[in-house]
Amino acid sequence: MKDKQTYKKHKEHGEDMSHENERKHVNQAIKTVLSPITHARNLASAAMFEDRGSGDLTLQIEMLTKQKEFMQSKCREAGAAILDLEHQVNHLKKDNNVLAKEVDRMNDYVQEMELENRDNAKR
Repeated sequence: MKDKQTYKKHKEHGEDMSHENERKHVNQAIKTVLSPITHARNLASAAMFEDRGSGDLTLQIEMLTKQKEFMQSKCREAGAAILDLEHQVNHLKKDNNVLAKEVDRMNDYVQEMELENRDNAKR
């Protein structure tokens, strides 16, 4: 079993041997970068690169403030989406009521026409 990819010909040294995996890595990187969990983890790990140290309370307050602001923005987005969906549901309920009334009106009309056709057939 080979642990490394080896070149069989001299010509292969100029070729990119990792092309197949590039797309997988790009997609995974996009998913990871856009994840709220990754964002929180990055804020927490940022303390390691600070001069103040991870035990510094001002650093922890700043990180928690940034995390809180990020989560608040996500909550606002979710709230706006919920309000939009509620508006759509109410609009669809109104449309459904209007269409139900129209169906009832059409059913009444059909019954009247059937009665009229029976009366005409009897004469």
